[in-house]
Amino acid sequence: MSTLQVNTINESTSTSGVTVDGVLIKDGLVDGKDVSALTAGKVLQVVQGTDNTSANITATSYTDTGLTASITPSATSSKILIIISQSVLVWGPGAVPFGYFKLLRDSTVISGSGDGYPVGMKAYLHGDSNNYKGNSFNVSQLDSPSTTSSVTYKTQAKYAGSGSGYVATAYNNSVDSIVLMEIGG
Repeated sequence: MSTLQVNTINESTSTSGVTVDGVLIKDGLVDGKDVSALTAGKVLQVVQGTDNTSANITATSYTDTGLTASITPSATSSKILIIISQSVLVWGPGAVPFGYFKLLRDSTVISGSGDGYPVGMKAYLHGDSNNYKGNSFNVSQLDSPSTTSSVTYKTQAKYAGSGSGYVATAYNNSVDSIVLMEIGG
């Protein structure tokens, strides 16, 4: 059974606050410690986004894949751990194609700058004169958004190769996922 006691100002100790099971909460401090310090390193919230709609990205410039999730950090000192698992197929005729991926917070690239991550690696020529390679885009990234406003994380992809190739995401209607974990700072 929990005990709750409201303390009034005691002239001899100048103490006022609320005591719950022997823990004094006073002036934003818990037993004399800043409350935010008690959450440092702890998982404060978890958000997951999924996408199982197969999409063929033919663009040679970065395009949203459809995999996205938003989170509102509870403190500016919080970190966000992003874990992505995305099923990919790179296909192209003739020359060996690549698929490239980036991870963004809102419109800011936070991973895969420059030419991004080469995912799907390069595709390989098969007996039908086409190149294709199935793979996964798996990334874990720790971000410091320094805000208490909602932020959106998403992936983008582009096709790099000759001809009319593509990068397929949520390949064969698999479930791609993005997990966002707020870690107390």
